[in-house]
Formats: sequence, C-alpha cells, structure tokens
Amino acid sequence: MLKTFKIVAFAAFITATLTVAAGAQQTTGTVNLSGTVSKFVEINSGGAVTLTGNSGGGVTTDGTANSPLAVVVNLGELGPSNTNSFVTASVPLKLRSNAAYVLSMQASFSATGSTVEKLAASDIGFGLGSVTRSGVGVATGTDTNGTSGDPTLPANGAVNGTTGRFEFTTSNSNLGAFASSTTALNGPYIMRAVPRANPNGLTVPAIFAVKPQFYEVGTMTATATFTVTAP
Repeated sequence: MLKTFKIVAFAAFITATLTVAAGAQQTTGTVNLSGTVSKFVEINSGGAVTLTGNSGGGVTTDGTANSPLAVVVNLGELGPSNTNSFVTASVPLKLRSNAAYVLSMQASFSATGSTVEKLAASDIGFGLGSVTRSGVGVATGTDTNGTSGDPTLPANGAVNGTTGRFEFTTSNSNLGAFASSTTALNGPYIMRAVPRANPNGLTVPAIFAVKPQFYEVGTMTATATFTVTAP
C-alpha cells in the first residue's frame, strides 16, 4: 500500500514538473493594432487683408494667418466722389487637406434703393488670384480655378454699350454668379504626411472689387461664405 502511494505521488510530481516546464517554453506573443485615417480639410485665414482704392471705410476685422476666417471690411464710398478705378479688398485664404478638395463659395447680398441704378450683387466683382503651394510639407499639385481670377483685370469687365454701366462680364466674376454654392477652386491633396502643427498650406487671395459709379444713393451689405469639402 505504501509502495503504491509512493508511485502515485511520484507520478503526480513528474506531471507537475512537466506542466511547469511546458508552460515555461512560451517564448513569443502577438499584439494586433488597427487604425483609420479619415479625410480632412480645413480653411483658415492666410493673413492680413489688403484694401486699396477706398475712400473712407477700412478693415474692421483683419485676417490673422492660421486663425479662423472671419474678416470684416468696410469698402467705404462707392459713388462717383471716389475717383479711383476700383475699390479692392484682397483676402488671403489658407487651405489644408489630406485628400482631394473642393472650395465652394456662396454669397448673400442686400442693398437699399428702389431703382435699377442701385448697387447689385453683380456690381461686386469677385475672383481668386494665383494659387501658391509652398513650404515644407506641402505637396505639389495642379489646382483648377473656377473663377475668372482678379476681377479688376481688363479682360474681366467692360462698360455696357447700351446702359453705360460698368459690368463684370466673364464667367464667375461677380457675387451675382454665386447666389448658390458654386465651386471656386479644386485640386488634389495639399499636405504631405506631416504633423498638424506644421503651419504651411495652400494660399490663395479672394479678391473683391467695386467700380465706383453713379449708383442710386444707399448702402449695401454682402457676405461671402467659403466652404471646403473632400468629396
């Protein structure tokens, strides 16, 4: 009986020893990781506004590079007492994305007055200037301007031979063409694989211009809302 007990005990000891030894042989393991990179686009101010040709008025709220775009500009006198060719506000925009982007603009406009001689949305020239992709971390690419560029260029406006009124005549060259959301610029991804703290991006000036004329006495207000998306 004692011999049998010893044999059973010895067998249990061997089994336990083998179990520990077998457990000690685990030399590898795995950790599985997963993640996602979503489409990202943003628009901010590209810097200070440039206002020229104005008589009175001024930049009420200026742009600050890499801060939210919330510019306020008073164009001043737009009647014939302002003898400048144009009152022009150039507002720098900065775009960043990791995917193809579309920049759209929609304009709202209102003016006092009761005749066809009052200021109209079509009297506010609009266009995007030259696009710049520069700085460390910015990808090269070809961007398509959906406007006619600087509205003050001779090719973008002329005096109407019938009414005598100066008009912005080319495609997407005034706020009247943007009564609904309309593509102003589009292109491929802007940023390379760099941290978000990188301050660079695509910059482009949004140019607004008015030709001083014998408009009906009154005031006007306009808001241009820019939206960037990644379709």
